[in-house]
Amino acid sequence: VAGFMAGLLGIGGGFIIVPVLIWVFPLVGIPEKTIPHFAIGTSLLCICVTALSSTRAHHKKNAVEWPMVKLIIPGLIFGALVGAAVASFLQGTVLIILFVAGAFFTGVYLLSGHQPQPHLSERQWPFVAYGSFTGLVSTLIGIGGGSVLVPYLVYKGRPIVKAVGTAAACGFPIALFGALGYAFGSYAQNDIQYSLGYLYFPAFLGIVIFSTLSAPVGAKVAHLIPAPLLRKLFAAFLFLTGAQILYSHWF
Repeated sequence: VAGFMAGLLGIGGGFIIVPVLIWVFPLVGIPEKTIPHFAIGTSLLCICVTALSSTRAHHKKNAVEWPMVKLIIPGLIFGALVGAAVASFLQGTVLIILFVAGAFFTGVYLLSGHQPQPHLSERQWPFVAYGSFTGLVSTLIGIGGGSVLVPYLVYKGRPIVKAVGTAAACGFPIALFGALGYAFGSYAQNDIQYSLGYLYFPAFLGIVIFSTLSAPVGAKVAHLIPAPLLRKLFAAFLFLTGAQILYSHWF
């Protein structure tokens, strides 16, 4: 499902992977207080694979502005590492609230139909600063960062196609360094079998093997459905997912 939806909607899959892992991880003996950490860390590891695949496809269509990627990457890495460090001091409940808030905000944004008006700028530091913000938010809730970065790139005058392609390329360093933070942070110590820090490898393998197979199917279906309908479907999914997580966590 994560692969299909990633291909269908052009996302990294974090908003799909994290909720499923939160539901499933209690069944494999992961302590309740660390389930959100494991879900987010493992999601970031999965996004490393999906981001590479997505970047390759966008690069073939000349939709990745590599100079822009190089400009933003230092901020992305800094933000991702800070986000993973901050997560170590947060309780699982706080991470769940942050994730649900991110899902609801993204859903509202999609339904609003807002199209940022280009605001051209030659200065470089805003891109680095916003890259840091993107990396921080993404590693706190386990997403690839496209929903955060694309609107800003469009606002800065990039065509939507190249904004999406560039954001896809930026998703890899976010996910990689975020996953490393969840794996090797001093806080990420546990005795869970087949894990490293807050990364659970059976879940990673199960997701990426099948998401790689299903993503092309989602991409083909995407060409058969109008874009406005896709936005509404994804927004509805985010609202339902967020509500289900809140309900299952507290009730």
